[in-house]
Amino acid sequence: MRGLQLRAPAAIRPGHGRWLLPPWIAPAFLICAVVLLPWATFLIVTLPRNYTANHWRVAWGGFDIGLGVAMVATALAVARRSPFAEVAAAVTGTLLVCDAWFDVVTARTTSELVQAGLEAALVEIPLAILCFWMASNLARAVEVALPFLRKAGFRVEGHRLVPPDDSGAS
Repeated sequence: MRGLQLRAPAAIRPGHGRWLLPPWIAPAFLICAVVLLPWATFLIVTLPRNYTANHWRVAWGGFDIGLGVAMVATALAVARRSPFAEVAAAVTGTLLVCDAWFDVVTARTTSELVQAGLEAALVEIPLAILCFWMASNLARAVEVALPFLRKAGFRVEGHRLVPPDDSGAS
C-alpha cells in the first residue's frame, strides 16, 4: 500500500493527476455567477412591481440570486475536487432549466419571447447540459473507482472515504 495517501485539498489549487473535469469549468462558473448577480439586481430594480403575481421582482431576482449561489457552489466544489461537486452541478443544471422554462413561458411580448428564447438556447440550456454532463461524469468516476479503493483497503463510513488501517503493517 506504499504511496497510497489521501489528502484533502487545503485551498483552491490544482491537484496532481488527471482532472475529472476540465480546469476551465470552475472559473467559467464563477464568471457566470459574477455576471448573473448584477443581472438579478437589475431585475429587482427594473421589473414591474405587479405582473399578475405579488412580489414579482423579488421572485425573479431571488431566483436568479439562488442560481448564482448554485453556480458559485458548483465552481468551488469543482475547484476543490469536493465530493459535493456532483450534487452542486445537478442542482445548478436543474435551476438553469427552470430559469429557461419560466423566462420563456412568462414572456408577454414578442420581443420578450425572442430575448428569453435566445437566452435559453444560447446560454441556459447549454450550461444546463454541461452541468448534467459534469454530474454524470463525476458519478461515473466514483462508481469506477470505488471497487479499486475497496480492494486497496479503503472503506466508506458516514459518507466519507476512510483510508486503510496501517497500524498492523510494518
